[in-house]
Amino acid sequence: MPLGEIAGHALAGVARLVVSVFLDVFFEVLIKGTGYAVIRVLRPRSEPGDTACGIVGFLVLAGIAVAGVLIYRNSIAP
Repeated sequence: MPLGEIAGHALAGVARLVVSVFLDVFFEVLIKGTGYAVIRVLRPRSEPGDTACGIVGFLVLAGIAVAGVLIYRNSIAP
């Protein structure tokens, strides 16, 4: 096996690991954290599960993105 193939496989493995860590941190902190905060504000006595936090966080961030796009599109009207 040539040295180039070994280095290519090693770099691909490292890149896959780095992307996996970043996506995991992004999902856990940004999406689930947002969902947890929203659920705790709306229902302070409940202990939200991981799935509920993920769904609520995704919906909140998607809503913020859509609102941002709509505001941007309406602010540059001729």
